[in-house]
Amino acid sequence: MTTTKLLIAFSFTGLVSCGQSTLKHEVDPSAIRLNNQAMTLIPFIDNPDSSQKAIKLLDQATTIDTNYFLGYANKLMFYYQLHQFDKALLTNNKLIQLRPTAHDLYLRSGMLYSQIGDATKAKTYFTKALTICNSVLDTMTKTNRDFVMLTTNKAITLIMLGDTTKANKILKVLYDNQPDDPDFGNVEKKYIQSLMNKNSKELIELLNRPDKYSR
Repeated sequence: MTTTKLLIAFSFTGLVSCGQSTLKHEVDPSAIRLNNQAMTLIPFIDNPDSSQKAIKLLDQATTIDTNYFLGYANKLMFYYQLHQFDKALLTNNKLIQLRPTAHDLYLRSGMLYSQIGDATKAKTYFTKALTICNSVLDTMTKTNRDFVMLTTNKAITLIMLGDTTKANKILKVLYDNQPDDPDFGNVEKKYIQSLMNKNSKELIELLNRPDKYSR
């Protein structure tokens, strides 16, 4: 799996959650430097040793600053690459503590619980994600910059909850409304299209192997 494909696979759970207000946190500069060092290993993320090295750097960063959201989010990415889903869950739980109204974090936990086979907990988190998503979309205009991301995440959540019919209707409308963007290869439209007509099992496979369903 290439780095680009891995990052695309995580695009449904963005690092900056919308639909919420949080207090501004001044991150310790030492933690930022350690995070930046870890990010230089992104091109080598397929190498387990590189991912482990990045995690060690990020562990130091989040020890220095225990509220460093980006440090935890980046650490989770490397844990996922190593298929260390139990540690990824613990990390995501910390992210939820920091941003308890972020729908994408609950969606991510649902995905992770699905990965380890805990369907009951997965459903709890997916339901929470959908509730938050709906509450934000109810007051959001279609011109809002977060509308596409939120709507896509809502469709993903519905797929994971088994309502593929409703999800596909949402994705079809969203796809049809996206303008062509040949300069950037229509990345957004291709991503939406890759989610269409998938069941929950196929969606997990897409997350693990985005190349399998490349179009």
